[in-house]
Amino acid sequence: MLGPETKDIDEAAAVLSTERLGLRPHRPSDVPFMMDLNSDPEVIRYTGDPAFASEGEARAVVERLMHQFQAFRMGRFVVTHRQTGEKLGWCGLRWHEDIARADLGYRFFRKHWGNGYASEAGAACVRYAFEELGLPGLVAHAMLENAASVRVLEKLGFRRTGPTVFKGLAAEGFELARPAPPAG
Repeated sequence: MLGPETKDIDEAAAVLSTERLGLRPHRPSDVPFMMDLNSDPEVIRYTGDPAFASEGEARAVVERLMHQFQAFRMGRFVVTHRQTGEKLGWCGLRWHEDIARADLGYRFFRKHWGNGYASEAGAACVRYAFEELGLPGLVAHAMLENAASVRVLEKLGFRRTGPTVFKGLAAEGFELARPAPPAG
């Protein structure tokens, strides 16, 4: 049993893993984590999302994320460090009924920026989207001022599709098509 000072190492719950990271669906116990993540103004600066006003708001988001995973086998996954179990942020896919596409998104605690976690987790989610879910493509959005996020998307192979509005803010649209199978 995990004590209060024990890290949340839960390899069995991971849907995806990389050399350093485990990605798993949200669960009810992630509400405080989501509250903490969204309380940093720098973390949510380019997201179009306000900080949660209450634990109830965070709980509603976690429940929505859990439902999306159950319904579509995709969602925003909690990203943990495999060695320490520390929750670093989230990364994953969100299905949009209106465009029949999934978008890739990510959000990490500021202390973990610049360590390559968004690129590593994003690459795992892209592989999952194409190899496990068979999706034809993905979309993403980034505020142009968020140069780090733009670099992550470009590193993952996304191409710019032009200016767009995302959550009421000016953004750049991105898309990534599923690669063609090798000729053979």
